[in-house]
Amino acid sequence: SFLSSVNFLSTIAVLGVTNGAKPWCLFTWAIVFTAIMLIATLPILTGGLLMLVLDLHLNTQFYDASFNGDPVLFQHLFWFFGHPEVYIIILPAFGVISQTLSTSAGKLVFGGPSMILAMGC
Repeated sequence: SFLSSVNFLSTIAVLGVTNGAKPWCLFTWAIVFTAIMLIATLPILTGGLLMLVLDLHLNTQFYDASFNGDPVLFQHLFWFFGHPEVYIIILPAFGVISQTLSTSAGKLVFGGPSMILAMGC
């Protein structure tokens, strides 16, 4: 997912709004924001899972309270990924639905820039 996100961002950055794409294409912006969230959160989840595996197999004490570890650390690291995961799942669906409705109606989505701003916040 991390490399796919980098691929999406680099493709969108290089191609831009060529090939007849509109600058307010909501699907494109939904993919951009989803990729940014994945790039920001996946390394944290990977680090937390790596620390968990090291605790399990190599007897490190990242999460062991008796050796000055933090037993709640994994929960915090997981929720750093888990909270944006909801938006990572739903944003592309919103982009597809908005783009499909816009194309089938033959009209631009009302308040397109505001919707892009709302997706990015």
